[in-house]
Amino acid sequence: MKLRLPSIAAFVYCIGILLITTNSYAQEKLTFRAPDESAFTNYVTAVLEEAYRELGIQLNYIDLPRVRGEQLAAKGTIAGELGRTTALENKRHELRRVPFPLFRFDILAVTDRRRCGYCRPGNYDSLAYVNGMDSITTVVKKLSRPPSVVTPTDLEQVVKLVEAGRVDAAFMADFQYQGSALSKNPNFITHRLSIEQGFHYLNEEHARLIPQLTYQLQKLRESGRIEELQKAYGVHTAPPAQPLDPSKPVVVLGPVQKGLTNADGTGKLWAFAKRVFPEVAELHPVVTSWQRAKQMIQEARADALLGVRASQSIPNTILSKYHVGYDDSLYLFSLEEQNEGPICLSGPRFIEDLVDTQRPFYRADSSLDCFALLDMGRVNAVVDYRSNLPDWTEKPYKQQLIAEPSPLFVAFPATPRGRSLKRAFDHYVVNNVSGPPQN
Repeated sequence: MKLRLPSIAAFVYCIGILLITTNSYAQEKLTFRAPDESAFTNYVTAVLEEAYRELGIQLNYIDLPRVRGEQLAAKGTIAGELGRTTALENKRHELRRVPFPLFRFDILAVTDRRRCGYCRPGNYDSLAYVNGMDSITTVVKKLSRPPSVVTPTDLEQVVKLVEAGRVDAAFMADFQYQGSALSKNPNFITHRLSIEQGFHYLNEEHARLIPQLTYQLQKLRESGRIEELQKAYGVHTAPPAQPLDPSKPVVVLGPVQKGLTNADGTGKLWAFAKRVFPEVAELHPVVTSWQRAKQMIQEARADALLGVRASQSIPNTILSKYHVGYDDSLYLFSLEEQNEGPICLSGPRFIEDLVDTQRPFYRADSSLDCFALLDMGRVNAVVDYRSNLPDWTEKPYKQQLIAEPSPLFVAFPATPRGRSLKRAFDHYVVNNVSGPPQN
């Protein structure tokens, strides 16, 4: 049998087709809707840009409302959707999924602690979320009691609605929450409603790219590049908590704060701790000063610290998800005529961290002592709560707000044991405690 070789012309033709295809990729630019700016979306675009770069394709982005971008992707006006859940396929049959799980995310309910305490899911009369988020629409349809729903076109409007108290909750993806002002406001609490998986989608006219793109994404994962990008953009997951040893006592610190953590072991926060921590492990309470407590928890020489504001940002610690009370507003009280004296305080030492001043602090035994010194012109000002104003003075004080009311948390060391304790504490609270202690 004589073997027939392809002709030179046929061979050249095949090479030409390959070169034309390769050159068409090299010259190609694909346009997508620009995602909302966040560390997470920056990570997703970075992964896709690296994969497309290997195919010689450059990505461009244009600002579009979510629903409008979806419509243009279906028409082929833009190339597709950077990242969406599989719910997109049910209504946009022109879009083809790239079969590589690009990311996972949570759908969160974001609510205001001041309105609803621990704000457990299921009791929302009104909510808002970005129009066109199919995964959230699915969650809303499964709620046992249908709420009133508002769907603005962008995330900023959703944030403003829940901040202003015009809706009970905002539903959003965890990466949307992390990129918003809500994540920096300790008054807001989140609850996970569902776990979703996201994929990249291309219009059917670009379906030829799907096999090559899938291969490039797999290469990025196998080489460890995807994990590198996760760390670079700060979207890597926290280390898992280790099993907790219930036989080891939990050393809980309570810096003295009148009414919350009194020196004799009474107070609202001590009562709360004595209720919750014995369900986790044996409680060993320690009454101490603020400075010593802060040092001990940073160095992991204790297991928990009661009554910490989120704004205090103690290094090497993590905060409980659920608050254990609220601190009142703090004010700087002064007279009309200023003097060169120190600032007087009698409350917990953490107050010093909240005052932006170069003046020294003078510690008195009580609020009444501080205000007496102020009336005599012996100190420049007093830092205290309004509830501690004396009723015997007739002098008008200037009042400067230095700290809004703030939720108080439990701080744990950022160690494997600390993470385990935080997880056990949060789990018990959400399942067994109706609400935080009321001030």
